[in-house]
Amino acid sequence: MILTYQQKLRPTATQHRLLAEALERQRLLYNAALQERRDAWRLGRKAITRLDQQKSLTVIRADDPKGHGADPANMGRWTLKRVEDGFTGFFGRVKRGLKPGFPRFKPVSRWNTFGLLEATGLRHEGDRIRLKGFGRPIRLNHDRPLPRDAKILGVTFTRKGRHWYVGFTIETTEVVAAKPPLGEAVGGDLGVEALLTLSTGERIPNVRPSSRREREIRVSRRALARCRKGSNRRREVKVRLARQLRAVANTRDQHLHRVSARLAREHPLVVLEDLRIRNMTRSAAGTVEEPGTNVTQKRGLNRSILDAGWGKLVHLVRYKAIRAGGELICVDARGTSQECRQCRAVAAKPLSLRRHLCPCGLDEHRDVNSAGVIRDRGLAVKAASEGGQPLGDANAGRRAVRRPGTLLAA
Repeated sequence: MILTYQQKLRPTATQHRLLAEALERQRLLYNAALQERRDAWRLGRKAITRLDQQKSLTVIRADDPKGHGADPANMGRWTLKRVEDGFTGFFGRVKRGLKPGFPRFKPVSRWNTFGLLEATGLRHEGDRIRLKGFGRPIRLNHDRPLPRDAKILGVTFTRKGRHWYVGFTIETTEVVAAKPPLGEAVGGDLGVEALLTLSTGERIPNVRPSSRREREIRVSRRALARCRKGSNRRREVKVRLARQLRAVANTRDQHLHRVSARLAREHPLVVLEDLRIRNMTRSAAGTVEEPGTNVTQKRGLNRSILDAGWGKLVHLVRYKAIRAGGELICVDARGTSQECRQCRAVAAKPLSLRRHLCPCGLDEHRDVNSAGVIRDRGLAVKAASEGGQPLGDANAGRRAVRRPGTLLAA
């Protein structure tokens, strides 16, 4: 299993300066490599490959022994691979008919990471790492030690505000549980009012991290807009705004990690909706010829969806379920709020109707019913993949039957 462990660095003032200098060298290398590729094609219709640029990097390192020559060789190769990945993505989008997005030069504000392709040039020594060219080992918060059989595949160094973090991409088998957790399969309906409603009836709250700091972030953004570019005041406001945004992200991440860890620990099968979040959060503004409707309300809904972090929650549950010996299945979300999980009848109901009332006798919150439908669809998918019917679920695999007029008013 391939995982990434991220840990906070505790560099000295000298090491902090060396990290910033290495980051700037790799940014300049990225821009130079991008410029070389663009000029070679524009002037001579010649395609420059990563291998060509790695050969040039060898010459650069020899001519600059105190700069690029002092860094590990695979640090520069990591940067050149990032350039190649940008062009690979560009040509892939062109073939698929999407908006191409040609690779861009990186200003200081858009370059916060450098890395190593392999672990060569770096030694991990418990709560310290030793990096070539940095002198003394750099201390780190060793709150999550790497697994004993971990094989380090790559390393990244990321600057977030005034702090530095190291990420170890490792391959290991130690973290995967031998047996799935005890408990029953559970379905979850993602939402804004409640982050997740489970088929058991539990509603996990949405902490709404952005709303807690909305006013101070708005004040900082307005102050930043008034500052003169290049001024000390502008730098101070940018640091303050970055700190506020980082606090919002930390609050969201902490909540999502706790929710996902609990789901993976308590349930052998977790079933969630396969949502197209990018499509759901598309702007409703329209065009000048055909302006949209309810633009303000849609903008607020989009902001709430992105603030909840649905996509990250699904990602966290997926890998944590595998580590716990369980499984995550994402099913089609269409019709889950219209179908009765007990009798499979389907009836349209407006979003304002928050109770699911069915002639079969089922009366519960509509999100709890949706979570039950999602769970049953996941069990049907699992049964089909295993070639059998799951125990204790006679409805799994049955198709919904549309029965007009079965909806009762609240």
